Amino acid sequence: MIINNDISFLDSINVEISASKHIVLDEKWRYDTFSSPFSRLYFVKRGNGFLKCKDKTINMNSGYVYFVPAECEFSYGCTELEKLFFHVSITTPEGYDLFSNVNRICVLPVSDKEYDEFYKYHKPESYHDILKLKTMLVEIFMKFAKEYNFEEKPIKQYSPLVMSAIDYIQNNLNAGLAVSEISDSLFVSESKLRNVFKEEMDIPIGKYIDDMVFKKAKHYLSDGNLSIAEISSRLGFCDQFYFARRFKEKFNQTPSFFKKCYKT
Repeated sequence: MIINNDISFLDSINVEISASKHIVLDEKWRYDTFSSPFSRLYFVKRGNGFLKCKDKTINMNSGYVYFVPAECEFSYGCTELEKLFFHVSITTPEGYDLFSNVNRICVLPVSDKEYDEFYKYHKPESYHDILKLKTMLVEIFMKFAKEYNFEEKPIKQYSPLVMSAIDYIQNNLNAGLAVSEISDSLFVSESKLRNVFKEEMDIPIGKYIDDMVFKKAKHYLSDGNLSIAEISSRLGFCDQFYFARRFKEKFNQTPSFFKKCYKT
């Protein structure tokens, strides 16, 4: 019997909770066509509201949890709504969110007991609490995956060259990052890197860099701690106006508008 002791794949998924809060909303909680770089879970305690995606409107009622996957374009609003929410990123080694291709809003019933348990841990006080909360979140994501028959993403095996290129990009993320810089650091020709990366990742390396840069930009904007000029500079754009133009081309909204809507 051969025993495979390589369990490095267990570290291939990263679960990060970027926000959690119990909140009471009024009619100011309203926006048309929004998307975020992380997935959202809304546990509704009372009141009513709506979520809309692809012309399908879903009413938000007590006793249910609503899942809005990362990068899903949706609209929302309410008259009055009390809810508990979580913003969660579940990313693969490539840097993409595991559920970014779901692109629809999903709903499951949730009992008072389940709601109370999530409420208990939404502000963890110990490392055990964090572990418990992450376990609960993963379990409910898996319930959604089973109920809605999400497409399973197989674990991909990449060559050392592609893995090294991904690591270099993630650690040196910059809008001006040149493929030649990456190839030089890996002691390989630029053409070979481009060809192998495209073959294994099914995406040109330049497009991958672009995706990661703007994914990071969305995270910075949603965090709200940096100005647009600071984000532009940190991500290596020549100025904030060029950054704003590229952001609007990609997401059909300005970074200032995205930041304002997220804050609202």
